[in-house]
Amino acid sequence: MIKPLFGFTTNPFAKDIDSKKIYMSASMKELFSRLEYMQQTRGLMLLTGEPGVGKTIAIRAFIESLNPSMYYCMYIPLSTVSNADFYRQLCFQLTGEYSYRKAACFHNIQSAITDLVKNNKKVPLIVVDECHLLKPENLYEIQIILNFDLDSTDPVIFIMIGQTHLRDVLSRQVHRALNQRFSLKYALQPLDKTEAREYLLHHLKVAGCKNNIFNDAAIDAIYSNAMGNPREMGSLAWKAIMVAAAEKKQIVTEEDVYCVSKELRQ
Repeated sequence: MIKPLFGFTTNPFAKDIDSKKIYMSASMKELFSRLEYMQQTRGLMLLTGEPGVGKTIAIRAFIESLNPSMYYCMYIPLSTVSNADFYRQLCFQLTGEYSYRKAACFHNIQSAITDLVKNNKKVPLIVVDECHLLKPENLYEIQIILNFDLDSTDPVIFIMIGQTHLRDVLSRQVHRALNQRFSLKYALQPLDKTEAREYLLHHLKVAGCKNNIFNDAAIDAIYSNAMGNPREMGSLAWKAIMVAAAEKKQIVTEEDVYCVSKELRQ
């Protein structure tokens, strides 16, 4: 009912959107500039932001843009594991094998990274998501893992992704050494009001809808309720579209948005 009414070929706010079609806000463009810098310098990067601002999809888009003959990419989404399991996950992604002793894991991780760089001429890219959930001992081990003796060049691009309060965690004295190792830190920002409108229209177009189906008041309501958070905006917009479709309306109004937002707050 919804797709024929508005001309959608897919859900405009689906989580599995093609990474090549994500909306590029000013903050997102700046993030990609920083990532390009990391390609040149390598080292440790911190990416923070509130849930739903687009951190993970941005990194996915970055990874998919890289030449697989030049980069070996690893993505570790599980950050609530024990210290030993964290080592095993990283070791398995690098070697395809599990090591159950910490010393063996550490040796295999560093050997695999060195082999990738020296013999295979590939740059390892390691992404650890949800780092705000990492245990203190995991954070300490990241510092140890990144201690290489390969001339003066960082052999690996290591990106830590987490929510905003991860910066507070890293600023503690116990993590001072790790905090000093970051080559670059970046905080991805929510959309401003102009970008929010562009974001909605962009996603409608990507989904095959040729016309703007939101009136201005609806767009303002979506933006203000979601405070510029792309994920929340998408969720709110899609639910408002369903309300409008149920009433066979071709324009989504602020009443549809408020109806949905009221339900979400209850």
